[in-house]
Amino acid sequence: MDYSRLGLKCGIEIHQQLSGKKLFCSCPAKINDSEPDLLVKRKLHAVIGETGTVDTAAAQEEARNRSFIYQAYRDCTCLIELDEEPPKPINSDALHTALLVAKMLHAKPVDEIQVMRKTVIDGSNTTGFQRTALVAMNGYIDISEGRISIPTISIEEEAAKIVDRKGDSDVYNLSRLGIPLIEIGTGPDLKTPEGVKEACEKLGLILRSTERVMRGIGTIRQDVNVSIEGGARIEIKGAQDLRMIPSLVENEALRQKSLLDIRTGLKRFNIEDRIHNVTQVFRDTQAKIIKRSESVFATRLPGFHGFLGKELIPGRRLGTEFSDYAKVAAGVGGIFHSDELPNYGITEKETEEVRRALKCRPDDAFVIVADSKEKSAKALEAVIRRAKMVFDGVPQEVRKANPDGTSSFMRPIPGEARMYPETDVMPIRPRSDDIELPELIEEKARRYSENFKLSKDLAMSIARSGKGRMLELFINEFKAIKPAFIAETIFSIPISLKKEYGVEWDIREDHFETLFSHLNSGALPKESIVQAMADIIKGRFDISSYQADSSELEKDIREIIARNKDSSFAAIMGEVMKKYRGRISGKIVSEAIRKCI
Repeated sequence: MDYSRLGLKCGIEIHQQLSGKKLFCSCPAKINDSEPDLLVKRKLHAVIGETGTVDTAAAQEEARNRSFIYQAYRDCTCLIELDEEPPKPINSDALHTALLVAKMLHAKPVDEIQVMRKTVIDGSNTTGFQRTALVAMNGYIDISEGRISIPTISIEEEAAKIVDRKGDSDVYNLSRLGIPLIEIGTGPDLKTPEGVKEACEKLGLILRSTERVMRGIGTIRQDVNVSIEGGARIEIKGAQDLRMIPSLVENEALRQKSLLDIRTGLKRFNIEDRIHNVTQVFRDTQAKIIKRSESVFATRLPGFHGFLGKELIPGRRLGTEFSDYAKVAAGVGGIFHSDELPNYGITEKETEEVRRALKCRPDDAFVIVADSKEKSAKALEAVIRRAKMVFDGVPQEVRKANPDGTSSFMRPIPGEARMYPETDVMPIRPRSDDIELPELIEEKARRYSENFKLSKDLAMSIARSGKGRMLELFINEFKAIKPAFIAETIFSIPISLKKEYGVEWDIREDHFETLFSHLNSGALPKESIVQAMADIIKGRFDISSYQADSSELEKDIREIIARNKDSSFAAIMGEVMKKYRGRISGKIVSEAIRKCI
């Protein structure tokens, strides 16, 4: 795909959780997935923003009429997360980190930090809004495509964690709510999918360089904004795997091109807001989904015949887009459309009867929803609304990143109406003059490679892992061990333990210190480090079990030689190591055999 001819423009928003305490209370920034201590049920409503209007995305969420159940925990939630108490002053450590990142990105702090409320009533915030504050502006990073602008750097509170969606209720875990987030937004300066990935990776490394961010799956998220010439800005949320980002961008560019092609080929007709009850058509149906439903409703889409089945990107058609709107608006399982019928147990006769009931012309399409009257009406209203948008090309949307590199509709792009000032938190005049810049991960990796003679890959792996301080400490403390071996052990031991035992291990710094102290003294053979670390973590490490008596070793070697007089040195070595592997190094065994031959 020629992205320059398409006019591809991309920007990204990075959201990184910070370690320490929450943004507006003293609860620890940790996620608790155990059984909750308290359950609270709420409903949320959209309110008028500072501009005097209700945000379109908030209005859509309110129309879904869902209830929200919140799980609370004594060790990491308080009355602030439950919206029963005003927020405390903003976390000074988190703010300091945000200003540090701003300085690393060459951005200028704002004169005054004003906390704002951003309307969000999808249930992810008990308050019905997210607190956010602009910290700095007009920064940049340099990548292979050139200089990428960073108009804004903000700090905000993390949303609650979705646990379950069942019936008309969503369940959220409040332990994540309020964890500090740094949000970094670039300008629409990225021109290729690989450039987007490179920018995400560079910003991620800068954030890790602070050593103040949380680590692990879900602690950093990338939202990608994509548009092409003649298309619209689409925000794709929740990309967590860097490897998937190029596919997300490629698929979105192709999706927009396909929608523009459909607009060109589709004749404009007036689409009526009419919904028809066609339950009688299916009174004797054998279609299982329809038989389980209490009613069936349909709407006619003039001129859409053959277009609903058109593929936008592999695996997703225009009809899929309509189905996404219906699912979000009404919570239905999906839709049936005429371009895919007869199918799913719906016969050709039933298809023709629906066409007659709707008075369809040959070039008309129709959409069916089988559910309650209320849900079906909401779903078909959303389908009609989306069908009308086809004539405009690409509607502005927020979309959800799917694991296969595609995306699906979430909600309309929010507008300015969602923002208004937070009156419970005083404005702050930031100071960043005394902030010292940390060593960047790339610089740290270069230093490790040069000073400790590590390979470039190993040096970068250690620098990115956040274990650089531990590496330097142990290199200075344990002089008898080569720095490269210390680095390789720190990096590979967690991988080896998981491979050996099939579970993640909680390895602390003192565990490594015990291991290296015995290696440094020569008491522990290098071949035993994986088993020894497992014993250290379990608290049952005994160095004597990893050592062998020299006289016993020599006796065993002579017996093995006597039994295998015609065997080679390697064969004898193998027999001895069967008994002593993990207790004594191969080098010592080799020397003992040579002495006995």
